[in-house]
Amino acid sequence: MAILVWITLTVKDGNCHQVLELLDSPEGKDFTASQGGCERLERSVDHDNPNQILLTELWSSKEDWDAYFEMQQEVRDNNGFNTQLSELVEENGIEIKFSEVNKSRRNDVPKHVKRILEEGDKVKHFLVVHNWTSDEARRNWLTPPEKRNPPQKRETEREWSGGWSERNPATVVQHWIPNDDFFYCHWIARNEQDIYKVLEESGAEGNWFNSMVQEAHQYLSSFRNSDQILRNYPEDGDKW
Repeated sequence: MAILVWITLTVKDGNCHQVLELLDSPEGKDFTASQGGCERLERSVDHDNPNQILLTELWSSKEDWDAYFEMQQEVRDNNGFNTQLSELVEENGIEIKFSEVNKSRRNDVPKHVKRILEEGDKVKHFLVVHNWTSDEARRNWLTPPEKRNPPQKRETEREWSGGWSERNPATVVQHWIPNDDFFYCHWIARNEQDIYKVLEESGAEGNWFNSMVQEAHQYLSSFRNSDQILRNYPEDGDKW
């Protein structure tokens, strides 16, 4: 389980600036942040006591922090970091506390997001191009809900994604609708047949629009904010 490490430094009066410079040196917090298992590191100064500095570290596990802590003792003894720090802080002026962190919020996210997170290697990404069956179909679909007969409530993005996440085995996760003959959607599914199946069962395919499904062999998104590279290449010999 992930842990938060709270390190409080009680600095000798007048030495706060020197300690901050030491912590901001390459041998300080940057060295810690570069270690495997360190997911986040923040430095702050107590608002009411400028002689107290707090380091807040998020680690993937207590084992990762233990391994780092044992290693850094020798490294920082050798490069002089520990000696410099000990001269600037009060005796017994370093306090370390730990707290466990439950980072999982997957029960709070739509099912299609869970599928991307948990089944990334089992589902594929598809770009689907939709063509309206008629100008009337396009106008009716794009009429604001409150102007329809009878008037309807507009869906939030969460409501929209939640509705589609119930439509297994394929799910639309993004769409872009300009005011012309075509619009475009991003789907996740095991294969393109599952997408056609969901569209036909919804009653939209052939009545509101016709669709062309294409697998996206490369899908990268800044919105995922992920360290994973979700990039699937065609089989050797296949054309792009």
